[in-house]
Amino acid sequence: MLDIGKSTTKPFIYNYKDQEGSCKNVSLDIRIPYDDCLDELVTQVLSKMDPMMRFLDENAAIKRGLKEFIDVENQKFRDEYADELLEKVRNNDIDVEEIIRDTERHYKEELIQFADRIGPTDEDIFAQSFHRLVHSSQLEEILKKERAYAKVIASITKEMDKEVETLNNSQQEEMESKINQLDITTTPEDINNLLAQQYSTQNFVRKRYESELEAKIGHQKNEYRQWITSQVSELFQSSPVSTPLGNRSSMFISQQPSMEESFTIHLGSQLKHMHNIRILSANVNDLCSPLHADESLNGLNMALGLYSSSLCGVVVLTPSVQAQANKDIIKNANMSTEFHFNQIDDQLEKIEQQIRQLNLLNSSSTPSTKSLSTVSTDVSIGSTEGGEKDVIVSGVINPSVQSSASNSPVKTSAKLKTGDFFITKHSNLSQSHVIFHLISDEPINSPSEINSRHPVILGLRNILKTASRHDVTTLTIPALLRHEMSEDMTVQWCMRRAELVFKCAKGFMIESASWGGAELSTLQLLLPHDISEELFNTLASMVPNVFRVANPKILVDNSK
Repeated sequence: MLDIGKSTTKPFIYNYKDQEGSCKNVSLDIRIPYDDCLDELVTQVLSKMDPMMRFLDENAAIKRGLKEFIDVENQKFRDEYADELLEKVRNNDIDVEEIIRDTERHYKEELIQFADRIGPTDEDIFAQSFHRLVHSSQLEEILKKERAYAKVIASITKEMDKEVETLNNSQQEEMESKINQLDITTTPEDINNLLAQQYSTQNFVRKRYESELEAKIGHQKNEYRQWITSQVSELFQSSPVSTPLGNRSSMFISQQPSMEESFTIHLGSQLKHMHNIRILSANVNDLCSPLHADESLNGLNMALGLYSSSLCGVVVLTPSVQAQANKDIIKNANMSTEFHFNQIDDQLEKIEQQIRQLNLLNSSSTPSTKSLSTVSTDVSIGSTEGGEKDVIVSGVINPSVQSSASNSPVKTSAKLKTGDFFITKHSNLSQSHVIFHLISDEPINSPSEINSRHPVILGLRNILKTASRHDVTTLTIPALLRHEMSEDMTVQWCMRRAELVFKCAKGFMIESASWGGAELSTLQLLLPHDISEELFNTLASMVPNVFRVANPKILVDNSK
C-alpha cells in the first residue's frame, strides 16, 4: 500500500428535473480519492434537492452517477500522483528506502502473516520447556530418548563408513589391476576414465547416506522438540519431583585421564576468589567424545548445565594450514542429532561465510583500520588484534569485534592467523558445551620458544575473556600448547613452556575480575595423553608454586 499523503476536493454536479419540468442541479464537494460508502453521499445529494424530489425514486440514478464520477476522479488522481512520483525518482528527489519502509510498516500493521511476533519465540519456548523438564523427574526419560535417537544416527553413520571402506578397497584392487596392465591392455585414458567413474560412484554413495542422515536428523529434531514442549504442560499439572543438580566436577568421569591432580587456589589482590586447578593427562578428543556412547553421568551433567550459567569449554589447537575443526570432533558431533543448536557442519558453514564477509570488508578498508563491526548471529570468530571489545557470533571471536564463521573444512586458511579462534556450540558431546578452536602454527617436530606476547598466548587471554562474558565457568586449555608429545620436546623445554602457560593463565584469571561476567571456577590444564608419568609429576609439582595453593596453617599451642 502506497501512502499517498495528500488529497484534493472535486465538485460532483447532479442534474435533475423538478415536478414542473424545470432543469435544476445540486453540487456536492467530494474528497478525492474517495473509498468510503456511496450511500452516505447519496443521502447528502438528496438533502440538497427540492423537498418533494426526495420522495421520488432518484436513489439509483444518483448512486450510479456518483460511482462513475468517483471512479473517474480516483483513477485520474492516482495517475497524476504516480506520474509525479516517477518524475521525482528520475530527478532523485524521492527516498525509495523510506517508501519501502512505509510499505513494510503498512503490511505489518494490516496483515497478520507479516505482523511482528509478540511474545516468546519457538526457540525460547523450547529452551524454557527443556530447562524446566530437565530439573524434574523426567530427566531420565529425556536421556533415554536422546540415547535412542543417537543409536539410530550412529547406526546409519557406521553403515556409511563400512560401505565406503568396502568400496575403497574394491576400487583400489581394481585400479591396481588396471595399472599392472598399463601399456599392455590398458591405456592412460582408460585409467583416467576409471578414476572418474570411481569418484562418481563413491560420491553417489556418500550423498545417498548424507541425504538420509539429513532427513533423519531433521525428523528427530522436530519430534524431540514437540515431545519436550508437550511433556512440560503434562508434568507441571501434577506436583513435580526435583532432581538434584549434582556435583558439576563429576562431568569429567567418562574418559578417566591416565594421570590427574587437583588443587584449590585463591586469587586476587584484595578480594580473594577461590578457583579449582586440575592438571590432567588425556586425549583432547576424549573431552569431546559422543555424549551417548556410554551410560555414564556425562549426559546428566551436560543436560543440567546446558541452560545454566555454568557452561564447560575446551580449547582445541588447530593449524592454520588446515584451518578446519578437528576431524575427529566433527565425526563425534555428527554421531547424534544436535537438538539445541545447528549441526556442527551448519555452524562451520556460517563461520566460513562470515570470515569471507570480513575479508571483503578488510580488503576494502584502509590499512589503518583495525576493527570491524559486523552483525552477530549464532557462533563466533576471534583475533588477537584490536581493542577491548569482543562479539560471540557464528563461530569466531575477535576482541576487535571481528565475528564470523568456518566450514567443515574452512577454506580461508590464509585469512586466519595464529591466535585467531572460532567457536562451535554443542549439546551432544560428553564434556564440552563450547569448543574454542585456536589457530596455532607452531611446528610439531621443532619446538620453539615463545613469550607472553606470542599470538597464541594472547589468543588464550581472549578466550578466557570470552568465556568470562558468556558464562563458561569450566575451561580446559592445553598446558604445553600441544596435544601430542614429540621427541624434540625435552624435559627442560616442557618445564619452560608449562611455566609460561601457568603464569600467563594465572595473570589472565586475576585480570578477569575486572572484565565482569562469570568467574572461572575450574581451570583444567591438559597435558598430552602420551606424556610420561615422571614428566607429568614434574609439571604437576610446578602448579602449587606458580598458583600458590592455599594450604591451611596448623597452629600448635606450646603453653601446655
